[in-house]
Amino acid sequence: MRTRFIVARCGEDTALVEVERPASSELFSRIEHARVLAGAVKCRYVVAPNIDVGIASQLAAVAMDHRDASCIVVEGRYSHVSFILNPDPLVLHVLDIVPPFPSKLLDQVQRVLDMAEGLPPVVVVPRLIDSRSQLTDTCDPLPTQVLVPCRGSGIEFEGTTVSYLDERPPIAEWTLLGCERSHQIHHWFYGSSPPTVDICPKRFLGGGDDKDAAGHILTRCCLLQEGVEERPRATFVPWGSSLVEVRTAIEAIVRRVGVTWTPT
Repeated sequence: MRTRFIVARCGEDTALVEVERPASSELFSRIEHARVLAGAVKCRYVVAPNIDVGIASQLAAVAMDHRDASCIVVEGRYSHVSFILNPDPLVLHVLDIVPPFPSKLLDQVQRVLDMAEGLPPVVVVPRLIDSRSQLTDTCDPLPTQVLVPCRGSGIEFEGTTVSYLDERPPIAEWTLLGCERSHQIHHWFYGSSPPTVDICPKRFLGGGDDKDAAGHILTRCCLLQEGVEERPRATFVPWGSSLVEVRTAIEAIVRRVGVTWTPT
C-alpha cells in the first residue's frame, strides 16, 4: 500500500529494498520490480528511542556513529522507522566564546536542527573558545583586577577581582576581557581604553582548522544588531541572536555550500 521502500530483516541482518508498483487506485497492488539499495554487509539497524526519524539531522547524527555502513536504518521515537542512505551531511562548525555554559549559540543551533524537518542533514562540530584560558595564556601573572562585559558570563579568577562592565563600576586599573563593543562601551563610560585581552570570535577564524571548513562556520558578532551577515570566513548572527536568526543563518550556509540530499 503506497510502498516504495522496504526494510527487510532476517535475524540481525538488515537490507534496504526499493520496489516498483503499477499505478493503481486500489488499496493494495502487486510489486513488479525490486532493487536492493543496501545489503546486509553495508546496512545497520539502530534502535534509538530519542531520535525523531523525520528529522534529517537527527538521522545523520546516528549515521556518524556507523561510518562503516552506507545505509543506517533507525527505529526511533514512537517506534517509527526510517533510513539515511549514503549520508553526506553538511558539517557545520559552531564557533562561540564560553563561559557562560552552555554555549548559547551551540544550544540554539542544536535546538533548531532538532526541529528542522525542512533542512537537509547537518552535523554540528562545536568550537568553543574559553575566555578564561585566553586571559591566563596572555597575562602572566594574572592582573589583580579584570573587567568582563557582564555578570552573566559567570567568570571568576582566584585572587583576582572581577568587575562587570554592564554594572558600570567605579573605574579601576583593570584589564578588559572583551571585544570591540566592550571597548566602545568602556570609552563611553570612562573616556579611556584599558589594556585588553581580545576575545572577539573573528580573532579565532582563519586558522588551520578553518581551511577545510571554509563557508561552514557559524559564529556571533556583538557589533551586529540584528539579522544575518555572510562574510568570507564565516556566517554571523547577533550576540543576542534569536532562533529565527540562527535558522536563517543555517539555511544561508546550506544554500551556499550545497548539500546532496534527496528526501523520500
